Amino acid sequence: MRREIRLMPHIVWCLLSTVLLGTMVANTSAQEGNKKFLKKPLVIEDQGSFFIGGVPKVTNFATLPPANNPAGTPNQITIGQMYVQFQIPANKKQKIPVIMVHGSTHTAACLESTPDGREGWAPYFVRQGISTYIVDQAGRGRSGFDESVLNEAAMLIRSGDVQKGTALIPNPGRITDNGAWTAWFGHLMPVGSTILTGTLIRHGDPGDPPTDDATHKDDYLPAFPFAAVDSQIAARAGAIAAKPTGPANYYALDYYKQLVPNAEVTLPGSTCATCTPTNVSPAETWTPMDLALLVEKLGGAIVATHSQSGIMGHHMVRILKERGHLDLVKGLITIEGSCALPQSGLKAEDFDNIPYMALKGDYTASSAVCQTTVDAINARRAEGKGIAKAEYIKLDELGNPIFNGTTHMMMLGPNNLEIADVILNWVGQNVPPKAKNGKNKK
Repeated sequence: MRREIRLMPHIVWCLLSTVLLGTMVANTSAQEGNKKFLKKPLVIEDQGSFFIGGVPKVTNFATLPPANNPAGTPNQITIGQMYVQFQIPANKKQKIPVIMVHGSTHTAACLESTPDGREGWAPYFVRQGISTYIVDQAGRGRSGFDESVLNEAAMLIRSGDVQKGTALIPNPGRITDNGAWTAWFGHLMPVGSTILTGTLIRHGDPGDPPTDDATHKDDYLPAFPFAAVDSQIAARAGAIAAKPTGPANYYALDYYKQLVPNAEVTLPGSTCATCTPTNVSPAETWTPMDLALLVEKLGGAIVATHSQSGIMGHHMVRILKERGHLDLVKGLITIEGSCALPQSGLKAEDFDNIPYMALKGDYTASSAVCQTTVDAINARRAEGKGIAKAEYIKLDELGNPIFNGTTHMMMLGPNNLEIADVILNWVGQNVPPKAKNGKNKK
């Protein structure tokens, strides 16, 4: 009897261990089934993050002053810095790193993975043997913003100087959920309605207006993961205020969670004597400077911008030119963004040795400015004054059905890696630039 009693704890423990092990295996299997963002294991040599740039600011409004001390207390904060995240592949196939910059209302999250849980551009570039750096624009996301201007405005209003206080309040605009929809994916119908009275439809859905910018001869829908929906948001769980009309799932895309305010408006702007206009916005002041510092830190890089950051890439080139480091720009890629040279104080000759690519998807009109810039750079090459090639690639004109319906947020669509291959192929053919004799620039 005693022998049986002694064995009982051992038997119970064995049974408990079996149950726990089974649970762990089941949980591990579930995790394994959910984690496959990457196409396959990614072998890296190094990864990490750091901040670059920024300046000190002494202010009495780092926090909102208490009522008994309305003048506040001097403190120092750092503003204008930029968050950088990177991965270095173990097997480098390209010596020159790539820096990727997101657009308005986004952060680097849009470059890491897709809303439906697939591999994003950043890890894919690393998989192709390219050291890849992604950033949060200065004043945005993990880069932080300058809260002191808001506190100073609040203090002025609280003290009775409403006019001066409200004048200090910046407008941190953002792209709304339905604003992103109508900008890139479809329409709010009927025309003139609001989300409380109208219905969201996709390009190509019944009711698509004749004025649609997308070509109506096409019988395909936008290439975007519309099935990646948060069921809780679709059910309006915990929702605030009224319920929009129309398909609930179109208001519940996981993609919308990436959208954040453009808080860079809290940073000061600058002036540029060679730019048109000479007044430079905060967005075009700090991120370009930080990008220039990052390019210098890396000893040279290819910079790929998207949408709002297109002009930032050009200002970065100007800053590096002013600092005598134009040669460190190994390539500039502008994805559905501004290609304006005069606005950033540049000329076509500045790209004599810098390969330049503009890229557009399917549901946006061709940019006359991008075409003008590309033509001007190539004209110098034709005259023997430059060796770098410029190209304006229009995915909707390549004739490959994989690109049908490519949206403005092309790094997140189901064809995102095929588009990445277009960029990678261009880099492979043009960086470093080749002279007419076919030899690379040394």
